[in-house]
Amino acid sequence: MNFSHKLTCLLVLVLALALGLGGCVLIYGDFADRLAEAQTANARTHDAACRDVETRLIEASRSGESTGELEILTASTASHTGLAGMELTPWRQGSAFVDVCELQDGDCVITREGSAVTARYYSLLWGGYGLLTSYDLTPLYTARTRSLARFLLLEGVVLACGAVCLWLLARRITRPLSVLRDASGRIAAGDYAGRTALHTGDEVEQVSASFDAMADAVQDKIAQLEASVRQREDFMAAFTHELKTPMTSIIGYADMLRTMQADPADQREAAGAIYHEGRRLESLSRKLLQLLELSDVPLIFTEVPLRRVFSRLLTACRATPLTVPDTDAAVQGDEDLILDLLYNLVSNAAKSGTETPVRVTCAERADTVAVTVADEGRGIPPEALSRVMEPFYMVDKSRARRQGGSGLGLALCRRIAEAHGGTLEIESKPGAGTRVTVTLPKGGEPHDP
Repeated sequence: MNFSHKLTCLLVLVLALALGLGGCVLIYGDFADRLAEAQTANARTHDAACRDVETRLIEASRSGESTGELEILTASTASHTGLAGMELTPWRQGSAFVDVCELQDGDCVITREGSAVTARYYSLLWGGYGLLTSYDLTPLYTARTRSLARFLLLEGVVLACGAVCLWLLARRITRPLSVLRDASGRIAAGDYAGRTALHTGDEVEQVSASFDAMADAVQDKIAQLEASVRQREDFMAAFTHELKTPMTSIIGYADMLRTMQADPADQREAAGAIYHEGRRLESLSRKLLQLLELSDVPLIFTEVPLRRVFSRLLTACRATPLTVPDTDAAVQGDEDLILDLLYNLVSNAAKSGTETPVRVTCAERADTVAVTVADEGRGIPPEALSRVMEPFYMVDKSRARRQGGSGLGLALCRRIAEAHGGTLEIESKPGAGTRVTVTLPKGGEPHDP
């Protein structure tokens, strides 16, 4: 039994109890009022009859008439007082009439004989006589029975109609729960785009909004996990390929030197290839270690003057045409890591095919310093901009390998910037060059790495 059926049964039960109790209170209350009115009227009539009979007895005694003829006396009294049709029985103590009923003066007894209901009143009169009057209450009880029957029929009809209405109402009330159940089922089955989007204007809408917010968070988390898995797979595939290429060359040339008697020129070529590929592996391993260390080793930041960093950068990039600004700005960070970041950016710019010097500029802001490395080389295609900072991603792999690239430079730069609490942004236009801006916290500012 689902929740809507349970709710319907509960509401019908409550309705039945309310109608039953209310109907019983009304019917039996009305019956009690009518019975009380009838008893009051009958008591008054009985008192009137007692007074009339007693008056007749006194008059008969004064006039010397016989009071033994009770039937004549009763009939004349009933005709005189308008009580004809009523069972009126007077008797004298010690006579045969005294056994009619064992009553005390002022008693009122209601008796049932089959479906007939009778009320009897008894009073003592003058001269040792008594008067017993009987009143038929059967119409009152019959009317009550008819009212109960009509009420039960009406209650049955009302409950039947109410059950249908309550079922429809329960379905409408519980429909949002069905929507939530279906949406959660779809999400559990892998359809993370399912939403409830209920607008009921009450707490159910708030639950729906919270559920949809949870579904959004789950979808975003799943997307992040899928992207992370994809990046990890791409990383492993690229890493394997990057290791395979130089190792193949090294093994091939080494095998040639080991098994063949080559002339000096071929030997120099083989040794040069082995040396070149070995340096590539050394550079690759060094950058991988840097990436791992940035994740695992806590950094200690100090105030670093950019003038000193730029001076060291010019020394490290002697073979690259480079212009740096003359600035007194300082940043908060690790000097060696900042130098490595700028060295990688300048190296990438030098490999872009630019014929003009690589320009390094510096701009101070409120609490940060922005360092920009710009070139006028071939630029980066728009579709590749979102991936150039992924490990091992290369726009032109053959050209990058010829130039000794490994695809880790920009990934390392971004990791260094993030470790300093900064950002790295790339702007590029094919054929017009590339601008890479690194934002670092300004020196002297409090900073939590």
